[in-house]
Amino acid sequence: MPVKFNQYWTIKTAMRDEYGKFMIKTFIPGMNSLGIHVVAGWVVLVGSYSEIFVEGMASDLEIIEKAMRNPKFDKLKHQLLNYVKAYKTKILISTGKKDSYSIDIEEDVFKFNQVWDIISESKEKYEDYVVNEYYPLMEKSEISVAGEWEVLIGDGPHIICEGRVRDSCMLLNTLKSKEFRVARRKLKRLVNNYRSRILTFHIHKVKGYKSASYNMLGDA
Repeated sequence: MPVKFNQYWTIKTAMRDEYGKFMIKTFIPGMNSLGIHVVAGWVVLVGSYSEIFVEGMASDLEIIEKAMRNPKFDKLKHQLLNYVKAYKTKILISTGKKDSYSIDIEEDVFKFNQVWDIISESKEKYEDYVVNEYYPLMEKSEISVAGEWEVLIGDGPHIICEGRVRDSCMLLNTLKSKEFRVARRKLKRLVNNYRSRILTFHIHKVKGYKSASYNMLGDA
């Protein structure tokens, strides 16, 4: 079962140039060598949370646990802290409600992430609603639901709905639409601590003929 290892931080202002070189030349190759494949880096455009997060993926939890015990990971993290602050991590597992996650993401894609905590006594109603109404509405609005994830280790909220969209104007029109606002109000009756964020690429993976490379696309 795929498992995500996400790392979050804010870049130290005086270290931005050096940070970019470190990420491309040292940090990303190091994480990949530990078995945690760097899918992308993202910067928050709208919404509150860490400035940057780097999305990593492994095929199972054991690989992530082994990587985090490796002295190489500890060295990479301490090197990273020369360039960033407010570092934290989350380990996410798929809830199984959506099975469309892909590690290959086109450069023109935005993320629309929604997070929340399920109200325990509403769990059955919640599951029926998101599977049969809320997520289909997102898909109809051209917001691809790449996955629903549960935070196994890390701070909350503990459910993350990962949406992907190509047209930011279309996304804003959807968010303003009566149909979506009504649907979100219904969702909020079943969950607590609802928040949303719009993100764009900070680091993009480019597929080559034999291997992948990474481009730094900027920061906040």
